[in-house]
Amino acid sequence: MFNPEMIWMTPVSLRLRDGTEHIFSTVNDALDFLEADWSVSRGRKQNRAVQTCRRALNRVTPVAIAREAFIDACLDAGITVGAIESQFVRSGSGGQRSVA
Repeated sequence: MFNPEMIWMTPVSLRLRDGTEHIFSTVNDALDFLEADWSVSRGRKQNRAVQTCRRALNRVTPVAIAREAFIDACLDAGITVGAIESQFVRSGSGGQRSVA
């Protein structure tokens, strides 16, 4: 089944222990990394992130929740995490920014 790209409003940057940097802007990219390229020990938070990303792709869980689970798993694994400010940020009511 085809799942269209589910884009995060604010991409996530990772710096791995070997110094390489990766930028993730979609749930698909994060899930691929969690399942195929995860080089640290798998644990409860990594498993939760995999399940949450799958649920987001099936439109059961909000994309923002998948992003947070991905970040949480990375931080738990000791991976340096940063957010990249997007030039396209939606505005909510009262001028508040809404980012996923």
